[in-house]
Amino acid sequence: MSQANQILSRSILAVALGEEGLSTIERGATRVKFRANEVVFFQDDPGDAIYIVEEGRIEISVVSANGKKLTLNEMRPGDFLGEIAALDGGLRTATATSLSTSVLTKIDAMAFKECLQEHGPLGVVIIEILCARLRWVSQQVEDLALHDIEGRLASKLLLLHEKFADDHGILHVSQNELADFIGGTRESTNKFLRQWQQNGVIELSRRSIRVCKHDKLEGISTAV
Repeated sequence: MSQANQILSRSILAVALGEEGLSTIERGATRVKFRANEVVFFQDDPGDAIYIVEEGRIEISVVSANGKKLTLNEMRPGDFLGEIAALDGGLRTATATSLSTSVLTKIDAMAFKECLQEHGPLGVVIIEILCARLRWVSQQVEDLALHDIEGRLASKLLLLHEKFADDHGILHVSQNELADFIGGTRESTNKFLRQWQQNGVIELSRRSIRVCKHDKLEGISTAV
C-alpha cells in the first residue's frame, strides 16, 4: 500500500468509497511536502486538486487589495482543504500556507470528481465538509460584523482552544497569528491578552496560552 493510500484509508473518505473507490482515487493522489512558510496554493489559483493534511499545520487566509490579511482557518492532520475550487472548477477562494514542515496528500480534482459520480456516499461526506466550512465562515462574518476587537479575540481564542489545545490545556499560537485571525493588529491583541492575564483569565507564555476562566471569555465574546 502506498503512503498516499495509507492516508486515504485513514480519512473519512474510506467509509464512503470502500476499497474499490480508494483504489480509483489513489491513481490521482500523490504525497507532497512543504517547508514552513511555503505556500501550498494562492488565492485565485486554478483549483486543480484537493488536499488532506497528513502532518503539520496549514493556514487558510485571504488578503485585501491594500494588503491586509485575515486568517480564516488553521488545518491540522485529517483536515481537507481546497475542495471548493476543485469541485466547482473556479479559482481558489483563499491562500493556503504551511505554518510548519507539513506533509499533504494531493488528490487530482478530475479523479476526485470521477469518484464523486460513481460513489454516492462520497457526496454526503462532501456536503458535510462544505456545511462545516459554511458554519465557520458564518461565524467569522458574525464576529466581524457584531463584535469589537476584544469580543472577536475572546471568541476566536475560545474556539481555537477547544479545537487545538494540547493535553495540558495549552494552545500553541503566536500573538501575530491571533491578530490575523481577528483582523486586528498585534498591538491591540497584546493589549487585551495582557489585561486578561492580569485578571487571571488566561496564562500567557511565549507562543502559548492557557485559558483559566472560560466563563469570563464567553461573557466578553457574547457582549455586543
